[in-house]
Amino acid sequence: MTRIGEAFQGRNNRFTPVRMVLASLVILEHVFVVAYGTGSQGLVSIQGWSPGYLAVNGFFILSGFLIAGSLERRQDLVRFVIARMLRLWPALIVLALAAVLIIGPVATGLSPAAYWQDPQTWLFIPNIVFFADTSGGPAAVFPDNAVPGEFSASLWTLRYEALAYAAAALLFFTRVLWSPLGGVLLWVAVSALTVCLATRFPEAPSMLVEGTRLAAAFLLGVAAYMLRGRIALTLIPLAALLPAAWLLGEHPAAQIPWNLALASIILWIGLVRLDRVPTGAGLPDWSYGVYIWHYPLFQLVWHWGWASSPLQLAILGIPVTAVIAAISWHIVEKPSLGLQARLFKPRIG
Repeated sequence: MTRIGEAFQGRNNRFTPVRMVLASLVILEHVFVVAYGTGSQGLVSIQGWSPGYLAVNGFFILSGFLIAGSLERRQDLVRFVIARMLRLWPALIVLALAAVLIIGPVATGLSPAAYWQDPQTWLFIPNIVFFADTSGGPAAVFPDNAVPGEFSASLWTLRYEALAYAAAALLFFTRVLWSPLGGVLLWVAVSALTVCLATRFPEAPSMLVEGTRLAAAFLLGVAAYMLRGRIALTLIPLAALLPAAWLLGEHPAAQIPWNLALASIILWIGLVRLDRVPTGAGLPDWSYGVYIWHYPLFQLVWHWGWASSPLQLAILGIPVTAVIAAISWHIVEKPSLGLQARLFKPRIG
């Protein structure tokens, strides 16, 4: 069988469309949240696990795999940090400015004077840009929606993404546990901690609970990259992983087989038969724009009364999100990523 390391060469893979599928699963879940509130149930649940929840884990698994590869290719801390900043911040800064200057004024329940004078309006920008409190929005936005005052329910994961980048860089450049065995041990330890917190300490701070959950997914991706020369590109493990996840039901330990199954599926789809099946490697990567923009756009559509059911919201909100994500990619994200090549262009002479 082909090993993961043999198939993963350069940019010839299907990870761009995989990211788009994962982002789509998240936004489909948020259709119901915007329509009915945070306690609502999505259209589908697998033994208590929503596709959106598992998709976020999938994002972190893929991110861990790719970030480990990026660190080993670059071997340069400054380039790594700049690359991550150029990927996360430009589109996020545009979103924060648009939230305060464009969307907020037309979606707030306050008078114009009260909106511009409220500290919450202006604090939203640093909160978003520096991955602080992302649970709210500019002052009194979407006051009559099912989730009033919330601008974007998806941005909370970005702080954990940034922390994961920092932790991966620390592990790589200090060489602490940066080895196949070390990667596996770290993943096992953090996965066990995740289950322990959920079962023994249900009142633990949410930042700790979510942080360990996403760290376990990220470290699984890192470990998969470290073991890429030994792991076969196959779906055979699903024959054991999916029944195990099903039997564990809603128990927190079910995340372990679910994450392993997600890793198997993501890597297989992304890398199998690259010489025979089109990869879509040249497709524009709208997934980040879709991820950060869909929730405020859904909220705005609902606020204006353009939709009164999840189906109507999806029919109108998803195309609008795709357009804004495309604009974000072509005008903000892609040019920002191009800065990296110009900043580190080799000097001649």
